[in-house]
Amino acid sequence: MRTRVALTILVSGLAAWASGASAGFQALPKTIPALESSIPIVGKMSASEPDGFTALCRRLPDRCRPVAARADVEVTPSGAVRLTPALTRMVVEVNRLTNLSIRPQAELRGAPDNWKIGGLSGDCEDYALAKRERLIRAGFPTSALPIATAHLPNGEYHAVLVVRTDRGDYVLDNLSRAVTPVAKSRLRFQILQSPVDPRSWLAL
Repeated sequence: MRTRVALTILVSGLAAWASGASAGFQALPKTIPALESSIPIVGKMSASEPDGFTALCRRLPDRCRPVAARADVEVTPSGAVRLTPALTRMVVEVNRLTNLSIRPQAELRGAPDNWKIGGLSGDCEDYALAKRERLIRAGFPTSALPIATAHLPNGEYHAVLVVRTDRGDYVLDNLSRAVTPVAKSRLRFQILQSPVDPRSWLAL
């Protein structure tokens, strides 16, 4: 029953998102391959939150508070989700459709770092926040959806959404259609939101 409910939520939710996006969406695949097992990302000590996130929380304080899982989403004692086939499909499709629905647009050099939730265009933080928002609406808890800042192999700053599961942590990156195990992300992680409080960040 839980899987049926989750799939119903997924199909109706994805249909609503796709109808509001630009043309060019492909039909949803009938099957989603199982995700390769991953490893957790472990924070070491407290860190300062990004300035752009601080500004976002001033504008939208409700988006910066802990949110519990919906009853049909199982959560481990650490706050990660128990990954079912239905939840796997949800994560993969949220990553794919969000990457398609937002046009990449870098912020002007020297301008304040403006974090916003989605929109028609945006940079890496905006993709990550849009994915987080969609998964929260689908029943995921904030404890399983930390945002991480990192550096790409070329040293460029980057931000991604991390999904914490009982099979390890996965990276949802606007630069990749695939939901990637941590070890294969090629990112050098910097800081990560605490699973306990979205306003607390941890150095990695």
